[in-house]
Amino acid sequence: MRRTSTTTNALLGLLGLRHTWSSSELTAQIARNMRFFWPRAESRIYAALTVLASEGMVTSSPEPIGPRRNRTRYAITPAGRRRLKAWLASPPRPTVLECEPLLRLLFGHLGTDDQAALAVRRIRNDGERIQAAGRAIGMEFMERRAPFQEHVQMRALVFDFLASWSSMLIDWADRSQATMARWPEQSSQERHEAALAVIAARLPDSGA
Repeated sequence: MRRTSTTTNALLGLLGLRHTWSSSELTAQIARNMRFFWPRAESRIYAALTVLASEGMVTSSPEPIGPRRNRTRYAITPAGRRRLKAWLASPPRPTVLECEPLLRLLFGHLGTDDQAALAVRRIRNDGERIQAAGRAIGMEFMERRAPFQEHVQMRALVFDFLASWSSMLIDWADRSQATMARWPEQSSQERHEAALAVIAARLPDSGA
């Protein structure tokens, strides 16, 4: 079976939650709920909506929002619901990680220690951003006023994943910053042995 675009399926999922959405409402929902694990530029969202409309998966209709101004509202069709159900029933693609700071650290020996430290701080800042967003969204659910409160049992699983992920990013950054702070006082051999100790502690069969 041909795999369909995950971004279009994500949009079908949002459209399956309520009667209609405008394109700006859809981009806002993706920014609110998916940006930390499925980030997409607005241009890609609009392009995906165009594809869905051309395939008959959604309908589009103009909505007046002012003098001589319209916005487009989208609704899922029966064919779109069938595709959404087929996607949910198919095996998911593997989890992937895209992280430029880690890529920079991989080649960090070609730069300076300060540049490596900047990459580590970026990752810590990212963890803090996820936690800040989580506090706001989490309180909405705890106060029973979240936009999709009735979906809390599934959304709690996503919340738990992102909360754990953000804590891991911050903990890793703190350990890495502490390691790098010792570098000026260590010899090349001491750095080498300390690095091997880190790897040994994280080997899957180490019990860590």
